[in-house]
Amino acid sequence: MGIHKIWLFAACGIFLIPHFSFADSGAQPPIPDMPLGEAIGQVLAIPGDAEYGAYLASECVTCHQQHSANHAIPLINGLPREYFVEAMLEYKYRLRDNSVMQAIMGSLGMEELSALATYFSTKD
Repeated sequence: MGIHKIWLFAACGIFLIPHFSFADSGAQPPIPDMPLGEAIGQVLAIPGDAEYGAYLASECVTCHQQHSANHAIPLINGLPREYFVEAMLEYKYRLRDNSVMQAIMGSLGMEELSALATYFSTKD
């Protein structure tokens, strides 16, 4: 095995395994300690950076496409910021049942969620 392949395998292990650790192990990310309403208020109080949200959104739009034949995956462009934050935190708190969204939201912080909410609220 050449040095380039070894480096590639090492890079994948370093960058991909931690990102998918909840999905691979079957473990759930921990539910946040603060009440849901308080978390919503804290995220909404953060001025969301739409440019940062656009950067983060590349993972979201792989499934949530503007023109999708799969109606089970909702469109998220143009959702009001408040609704987006509440819905995403409901996944984080596991009040909405979708293991993929629960894992994704378990890995995002408040600043990232605020940025995504701002970005998607400005999209048509």
